[in-house]
Amino acid sequence: MSDNVYLFRGCLIPTRLPFLERSSLFVLDKLGINHELLPNATCCIEPIGLRSLALDTWLVVAARMLSIAERDGRDILTLCNGCYISLKEARQILRSKGERDKVNSILDEIGMEYKGKVDVQHLYGLLKGIGREIESCVVSPQDAFKVAIHPGCHIVRPSEVTGIGRHFSPNVLSDIVSLAGAKVAWTQDWPRCCGGGISGTSNDLSVKVLEDALCEFKEAGANSILTPCPFCFLQFDLKQKDGIPVLYLSELVALAFGASPESIGLKYHRTKVVV
Repeated sequence: MSDNVYLFRGCLIPTRLPFLERSSLFVLDKLGINHELLPNATCCIEPIGLRSLALDTWLVVAARMLSIAERDGRDILTLCNGCYISLKEARQILRSKGERDKVNSILDEIGMEYKGKVDVQHLYGLLKGIGREIESCVVSPQDAFKVAIHPGCHIVRPSEVTGIGRHFSPNVLSDIVSLAGAKVAWTQDWPRCCGGGISGTSNDLSVKVLEDALCEFKEAGANSILTPCPFCFLQFDLKQKDGIPVLYLSELVALAFGASPESIGLKYHRTKVVV
């Protein structure tokens, strides 16, 4: 991925979790990543419900945003698992010339075209790819944190799209945690759902899935949860009863880079984080 990126924030972060964007921008600036917001961005059309209702519309919406970045010679960096897999899957489908031609016949009406030359990356992938640079920026190792790693569903599956060959017992976040000076107390052999995706159908089942995960975290001795997914973040921060603090990925890295808790908005967590 290029160091010259368009940042795609998605829907959830700017509307409900803007402090997660603050810590992400702090990290990108410290690493010298040239970033701007993706211009004229819309919702990615999330990769589960809406896409299943209108596949063609989902593909055109995604292709439009991919074409904006492509036109301007930038790659796309996402902060959300759902946005990441939605844009990655669209990019995969659009490798087919037939699908690309169909989409471009619609994009042509607004003077756009997608040629298939843009990359899409999640923040975790960017960080994992520049480990030495992370290490050089760490001024405050976060050794008080013993984290349970919860990658969420969509950065590991489907692996043929995400590019993570080992979707069983993945190691996509452990290295970043170690570079930030924290300890890994627990990681999932088979990354599970946090339960948030079924909350609209059955809140009781959603909470049960969440509690099963939290029970394993506590038994492992974790004093915090780390996730790269804002949707999982909300589920852990708002619905748990056990009081295990949850950190979004960029918050842990920002703290290690010297950010103060106040400057990145840790006070807005429902489950309080003690640093």
